[in-house]
Amino acid sequence: MIKDSAVIKEKLRGLLDVGADATGSMSDSQLESFIQVLNVTASSYPLQKEELLHAHSELDFPTVFQWLNIINSGLEEMHAEALRKECTKFLTINSDMDNIKQARVKVFIDYFLPSLDLFFDDVHNVLEELEVEEVQPQIGVEEPGKVREKLLTITELNSHDIKQMLDEDLDEYLQAVNNFHADFQAQENGLRGSLKIKHYVFVLQWLNAIHETLVKIHATELANDCKNQIEACKDFNNIRHEKLEVFINYFMSTLSMLSADIKMLHLPKKLTLTGENSGKPEHIAVEVELLSPGSSPDAKTVLIINKMMMFMNSLKNALNDSGHKLIGVTTAEATVGYLKTSKPDLFIVDEDLQGTDSYVLIKLIRATGQMAPIIFTTSKVRKDLMAKYIEAGVADFIAKPISPVDVQKKVAKHLPFNKT
Repeated sequence: MIKDSAVIKEKLRGLLDVGADATGSMSDSQLESFIQVLNVTASSYPLQKEELLHAHSELDFPTVFQWLNIINSGLEEMHAEALRKECTKFLTINSDMDNIKQARVKVFIDYFLPSLDLFFDDVHNVLEELEVEEVQPQIGVEEPGKVREKLLTITELNSHDIKQMLDEDLDEYLQAVNNFHADFQAQENGLRGSLKIKHYVFVLQWLNAIHETLVKIHATELANDCKNQIEACKDFNNIRHEKLEVFINYFMSTLSMLSADIKMLHLPKKLTLTGENSGKPEHIAVEVELLSPGSSPDAKTVLIINKMMMFMNSLKNALNDSGHKLIGVTTAEATVGYLKTSKPDLFIVDEDLQGTDSYVLIKLIRATGQMAPIIFTTSKVRKDLMAKYIEAGVADFIAKPISPVDVQKKVAKHLPFNKT
């Protein structure tokens, strides 16, 4: 219990970043709880900082912002208003993950973390003076009950299914929900692009991919609406384009709101932590997949860098008879890891990557000494964009939604087919 609240409040006033008004009016019980908050948050900060820096080094900006939000929540609980306002302002200005500037993030982190270091050093000094025993850090962990409360605020998700879900199944469910948000923009671009050129085969493929995702996240009514539209579109000869267009405009607007709601919740990637790395969030595993082995021992290698397996499979189908060995990677981390031991003969890089900017990754590929041609797949075929990517090292472009013939022509231009 608190022995001398006046002395403690005086020491807390020495923490320049903690609001004096907030602590000055606290009762003894509130003051005791507040000291515990200081202790837990200060003990967690070193690991939070480590994970933030790791994510930044891997150009994993969604995870960078997740850690900044976690740190910001701790600052709010500590009434560290000056630091919290700086962090909140940065998070608000850079809320559009599709337009994140790597240089801007680096400048902020280089400035903000030293300020946090000094602040938490002061907090530790005050806690030592108060003889408060340091606690073991517990970060990256959210109780299942709190996560359920967040999820139940999203009306499009089936509340009954979420309430009945076992705690041990929540991790997999959270991954599905986070994947829906991460993949939504690419799915919308692919669906709308396919509809625009009346490529109904691709329209159905996109709707099926979206339906599968909605089923995984228990968005039952939306999944049913999507399934009904898929059934109505199976007869290509009787598709009414205007009616389909109305449905997709309405449907994607609803999904856009769902994606925005998920983003606002700042859901954790995982709930529970086990093993040697307990106390630290696990990193996403590097995914490197052999899509096609090639037709001969000396087959050329094409590295496909795309976060969506649907795109990879489309490219694989288009290049089935090329005789090339096709390798698929889904992240910048996987790309860098693969290039440490391998030199592909051709790259196919997509514009929409998870956790990094495609332009940054292309420059990184060139910086590692890889000189093979790079083909860039994009839905934004503009002169200024093309000039920018050509300067970075791109040799050719494939417009999305992709066509097998276009893929075959562009790949054959840089890497002759080997059908033997």
